[in-house]
Amino acid sequence: MGFERFIALRYFWSTRKKFFSALLTIISISGIAVGVMALIITLSVMNGFQTDIKEKILSLSPHITIFSEKEIPKEVLVNKDISHFSKFVYGQMILRKDKNATGVVVKGIVPNDEKNIIDIERILKNKDIGVLKSKYIFIGSELSKNLLVFPGDEIILVSPFGQSTDFGMIPRMEKFRVADVFDSGMYEYDSNLVYMNFADGQRLFGEEGIQGLEIKVKNLFNADEIVQVLKEKLGFGYTVKSWSEMNKNLFSALKLEKFVMFLILTLIIVVATFNIISLLIVTTVEKIHSIGILKAIGAQPKSIMKIFLNLGLIIGIIGTVIGCGFGILISFILKKYKFITLPADIYYIDKLPVKIILPDILMVVVVSIAITVLAAIYPAWKSSKIEPTEALMYE
Repeated sequence: MGFERFIALRYFWSTRKKFFSALLTIISISGIAVGVMALIITLSVMNGFQTDIKEKILSLSPHITIFSEKEIPKEVLVNKDISHFSKFVYGQMILRKDKNATGVVVKGIVPNDEKNIIDIERILKNKDIGVLKSKYIFIGSELSKNLLVFPGDEIILVSPFGQSTDFGMIPRMEKFRVADVFDSGMYEYDSNLVYMNFADGQRLFGEEGIQGLEIKVKNLFNADEIVQVLKEKLGFGYTVKSWSEMNKNLFSALKLEKFVMFLILTLIIVVATFNIISLLIVTTVEKIHSIGILKAIGAQPKSIMKIFLNLGLIIGIIGTVIGCGFGILISFILKKYKFITLPADIYYIDKLPVKIILPDILMVVVVSIAITVLAAIYPAWKSSKIEPTEALMYE
């Protein structure tokens, strides 16, 4: 241990003997600890949101979607990176049950093909997609609660497009029976989405339904590259989008929110460092006699500066370690017990998600210590400028 660090430790330990210095030390350490703890918890929650929402979206979304009014050539889908594909048709309808009615998004699927694209059986109450036969539908859990519709009940689906007759336009409507209820954990899906058999969807939508193909690839992170290949092969008249394009706005918003929260909470640490500046200035005044002696016996200005930089660093490290420990502990408790509930209609999910990522914690630690050292530079530089004669003139 260099003598500068040794003296810095002695100065730090001696602050306990004086009330004002001890109070400033405690406030300085506490301020940094609170800032670091808040940063770690917030970043863990933001990481949890990103991961949880991404997993839920990907579990119910294909990796690539092709929209087209024309038949899609099967030879285009011959690709070693494509593992499965399934056709679909969807559009908006009105769902009626007795006097209750609401607008829904209806998706017609081929059940045996669809389960290879998305993890739909996992979210079904009875875990069997095979019951989605002609004249049967799946509805979301929130939709089931809102309209008091349960498995076995009959509902009416009304197409807004209608069909032309001698008496004018008459809306298409058919009776369906609820086969099962799904719960994805995402309010937007559970309150608006209805699944039906592909043949029923084609008949009910007619030519107005949006048709296409869903594709699952072996590596979802290669989806954008495969999209470009498919666009070149298909040419004009087809719209091809990857899962990241379909949810681009949501993921961009989450990423920006995480960055903004990091900047805002970093200000807590910045404010806490003003207490470190005050403490170092007070310590300089208290130790001016010691500084004079050190300089008189040959200590260089840079050594004096190192002493006070080390003192600031010690405070920063202690505050960072305490804050880091409490931040990780609270994040772990939130992750394990999930006792904080959220309004699902606002946040997409109903439980506060937490994911602790080591690089984020290391970034917080580095930023915290760096800010502490920067705050200590000015008082350390001022203390190094004290002359021995000035320090000892009243002795």
